[in-house]
Amino acid sequence: MLLHVGGWERSDRNELFDTMFRQRKSVFHDEKGWDVKVVDEQFEIDEYDRDDTAYLMSFDGSGGLAGSIRLLSTATPHMMSGPFGQMFPQVSFRSPAIWEATRFVALGGRLQPNGVSTAACELLLGMCRFGLDHGVGHITAVYDAGMARLYRRCGLTHVELGRHRTAEHGTIFVGLWEISPALEASILAATGLESPCLAPTTRAA
Repeated sequence: MLLHVGGWERSDRNELFDTMFRQRKSVFHDEKGWDVKVVDEQFEIDEYDRDDTAYLMSFDGSGGLAGSIRLLSTATPHMMSGPFGQMFPQVSFRSPAIWEATRFVALGGRLQPNGVSTAACELLLGMCRFGLDHGVGHITAVYDAGMARLYRRCGLTHVELGRHRTAEHGTIFVGLWEISPALEASILAATGLESPCLAPTTRAA
């Protein structure tokens, strides 16, 4: 199952958000060794985890959180206008029609026919459908070579806008995806997903 959750729901879904932030700390701080903010020695949370932030979350068959991705409008402060801007000074976005995807986490589990976890495939399909549902024309992301291979296996085609070489993490890329029904169809064909629907968040009256 795939769910769209708004950052403003954090107080109502505290346990779910805590699980996501723990998973992010495990992946980005513990495994990858990135210089990220760690809160209370167990959560990876930064200034971009705001009320207006959108999250996509994938759940396994038992209802456990299997992965997540964070989405930010580039019309608001985002990582490309902050820390990533130092890596790619020639790339700049500021538009409600361009969103930024960061903090992609997909745990192990069941694989799709392309050899990629169901959670990862669902999150990428959900990213495309979020864009289609919300009038987003493009989504940008910063990624490494491993993620570039994953994107290809999941049917995502994009424009590479720049590269940055780091001693710690090798080559880092910035790309731009055009959100369209054609991209959705490409992801479905590559992943073998049975078109799971993206359950939207609901704001209380």
